[in-house]
Amino acid sequence: MATNPMQKKARNSMLIGIIIGLIIGCIGIAFFFMQATNYKKQIEEAAANTRKAYALKSNIKSGSNITIDDLVEVSALKDVIPTDYVTLADITDKTIAKLDLTQGLVLSKSMIQETDAKITSDLREQQYNMIVLPQYLDIDDYIDIRITYPNGQDYIVASKKRIKNISEDTIWIDMYEQETLVMTNAIVEAYKAPGSKLYATTYVEPGNQVDATPTYVPSSAVINLMNSDPNIVQEARQALASRYAGLMTRREQDINQQLNAVGEEAQSNLESNLEQEITKSKEARKEYMDSLNGAI
Repeated sequence: MATNPMQKKARNSMLIGIIIGLIIGCIGIAFFFMQATNYKKQIEEAAANTRKAYALKSNIKSGSNITIDDLVEVSALKDVIPTDYVTLADITDKTIAKLDLTQGLVLSKSMIQETDAKITSDLREQQYNMIVLPQYLDIDDYIDIRITYPNGQDYIVASKKRIKNISEDTIWIDMYEQETLVMTNAIVEAYKAPGSKLYATTYVEPGNQVDATPTYVPSSAVINLMNSDPNIVQEARQALASRYAGLMTRREQDINQQLNAVGEEAQSNLESNLEQEITKSKEARKEYMDSLNGAI
């Protein structure tokens, strides 16, 4: 039976179309697999060149604690992330910032350190409102509390205390039992010796600065009390005994000298000038707090 030329031509055209379609399909499939392979390779290369690290959710002040809750996981190129990037295993309940850190910063081990502060059974939060405060003192700042006498002698009463809370003229800080007793002694003497004052000084970079060594020596009665106080742990008692050994007699002499060092007129002038200084400091502090309240 003769084949219709038109049918043959149509059949050939269809076969050619199928073949071309198959070729295009194969090329498409091959291209797809090539793209998939390249994409997989890119993902693998990207994974090899990226690191998972941790960035800060908010600003952290120097000396402040850093917890896991302060961190968010980020991924970035390994050339961008510090080689000593922090992992969660590096963060403990004693981790603090060595310097002021900003939100979004990828944390590195060089930015943090472990504080040697100890939480003992005699640690208590104390409130003080008789200390002359720096104008710009804020929560999480660190201070030394000092006492100065009329003849210019100046001693550190308590060192490197973190401001837990603050108002216009009141601070809340943690104090160990022996520190509380020494502080109370200094408060009494500041009132007993006209022209004396208790004041606070602020650490510039508490994360990098070590605690100052207290230089104020309390009275022999207070030292005896500390030596017998059951609330003071043995380690602290031994440290106190070492610090104050041989200083009590000289200390009593120094304090008596402060109380009797100046005449009435000079004492009156000194008290007046000191009162003006304290008043100006408090006014400046109030102005600063008012400006903060107005900004809220």
